[in-house]
Amino acid sequence: MDTNKKPHQCPECGLHYEDKAIAKQCEAFCKEHNACSLDITRYSVENKQKPHQV
Repeated sequence: MDTNKKPHQCPECGLHYEDKAIAKQCEAFCKEHNACSLDITRYSVENKQKPHQV
């Protein structure tokens, strides 16, 4: 991620995304389902910062 660019935040759940289009998808899903999509949140900045366990 370009350190000069501020990530886009989903106003519904607060997760951050490098890509504005994915942030918009997250927002739409959160509004419609009142929950997050695992398929979308896997692209979040927060998810990329956590080490994955097996």
